[in-house]
Amino acid sequence: MRLYFVLLHILGPLARLIFGVRYVGTEHIPRSGPLIVCCNHRSVIDPLLLAVPFRRQVRYMAKSELFTDHGRLAAWFLRKVGAFPVQRDKGDAASVRTALDLLESGGVLGLFPEGRVIFENAPFRPKAGFALLAEKSRATVLPVSLYCEGELLRFRSRVTLRFGAPLSAEELFGGETGRGSVRRAAARLTEEINRMLEEKH
Repeated sequence: MRLYFVLLHILGPLARLIFGVRYVGTEHIPRSGPLIVCCNHRSVIDPLLLAVPFRRQVRYMAKSELFTDHGRLAAWFLRKVGAFPVQRDKGDAASVRTALDLLESGGVLGLFPEGRVIFENAPFRPKAGFALLAEKSRATVLPVSLYCEGELLRFRSRVTLRFGAPLSAEELFGGETGRGSVRRAAARLTEEINRMLEEKH
């Protein structure tokens, strides 16, 4: 964890300068309790940009290829900064257990529910995984939008990260369970993030 905050302290301000990042609504970030942070995905550096205003470590679910296809050093680094692998499009019980253990201990889980980088401006369309984790853990979900006109380019971009009001399990699921509750949660998150994206800068 110490390495995580050292790197964030060094790389965070640098990334903000290089990519012209502005943060809006950071007062909505809960300082305690289990939290799932959900954001649209525009570039490979999004995890760094998203983590900057948090006072707690954000641990990310990362696609397993990042751990297996880029050498032992990359895998070691990812684990040192708190990331853990997930096999996409499969029922990865181990990664789900890791995520639930993290939330049960009051930690912060970072997710990009679209499942891949979307380089162009497009409506946010999440997969259901975040809702399943939120339903099982009853963790609060924090919607975040990352807006950038065009690709994220060094010294040529302007990026706005907007944090919405936290969504409790009751707000997301109501009294529903099963598939109905998952659809309800996905629709609510989609509505919130797309509304913030429409605000642009």
